[in-house]
Amino acid sequence: MRQNLFRIWLGVLTVVVLTACAPRTPPAPTVLEGRIFGTFFEVSIGRQHDFDRDEVQAGVLAVLNEVDRQMSTYRQDSVLTAVNQAPIGEPVAVPPELYYVLRVGYDIAEQSGGAFDFTIGGLVNLWGFGPEGRVTKAPEPAVLEQRLAEVGYRHIELDDATQTITRHRDVFVDLSGIAKGYGVQAVSEYLLSVGISNHLVNIGGDLIALGERNTGQPWRIGIEAPNDSMQVVRHILPLRDVGMVGSGDYRNYFEDDGVRYSHTIDPTNGYPISHKLASVNVIGANLTEIDALATVLLVLGEERGLAYANEHGIAALFIYRDGEHFESVMSDRFQQNHASEMRVPTVQ
Repeated sequence: MRQNLFRIWLGVLTVVVLTACAPRTPPAPTVLEGRIFGTFFEVSIGRQHDFDRDEVQAGVLAVLNEVDRQMSTYRQDSVLTAVNQAPIGEPVAVPPELYYVLRVGYDIAEQSGGAFDFTIGGLVNLWGFGPEGRVTKAPEPAVLEQRLAEVGYRHIELDDATQTITRHRDVFVDLSGIAKGYGVQAVSEYLLSVGISNHLVNIGGDLIALGERNTGQPWRIGIEAPNDSMQVVRHILPLRDVGMVGSGDYRNYFEDDGVRYSHTIDPTNGYPISHKLASVNVIGANLTEIDALATVLLVLGEERGLAYANEHGIAALFIYRDGEHFESVMSDRFQQNHASEMRVPTVQ
């Protein structure tokens, strides 16, 4: 069975769609579901719409398969693989969708001082979270230093006029920290193009909620406590006409000699993050951007991440470990826009 770009996302779910209905509520939305990018997808469509289920399912899959064809590091026939295998210094023309993701990623890398860096693929592989396969031991420092020297988004040149990418060093471009958000937005745009304005697209916990689940009912999203062993909803938040992306250090990790190594790697030092911040959820309109921003905030940690979110007006909810318990902290924008609507579940 073919492995896809996004296997790294398995077990990184931090938001869930709440579908349980109270008595006498309208019927639940229609749900289309399947597997893509090594994780699940769910497309919930409000009961306001009549549509051909098979036709829409096929359309959704066509969109997702095209994202995979362009942006996978697991497929030898992907456009991104061709970029990574191209001779150093040779410009490679890429489709507009891939170029857009690269441009957004580059700009956020610049803005964040390298906390997000899509040339981190060599380190992702070294720590066992990429196409080279899993590992059970931390790498030797000398090997780590070698891979770290191969990381650097500024070794990439993007030419907006020609829509080309040029690698000026043998960096490994890996879009697993941004492309899933783009996939969510691409599916949403397809649904809008066929007249389905009330929908929720959820790919492995990254989602966008447009319109209403039923007339007068917003989409309800559960934000998980970052628990390794079970799925426990910590907060409930209604969403309408906005996206939410979660990034966490739990469920996708390995332990070596009593040390836990998360799949989230700090591009500035080459090591998995080791601070108290366990998960962060970012709310915004552009799923491609907030996917990368969630990674930025998780890499920066609870203090620097909160400061960064406040400085840049990012609506973010941070959940960090405090001994055996969890604490939640909101950025200023999240507090202003969403705090009054957020609820704590009655059953934990």
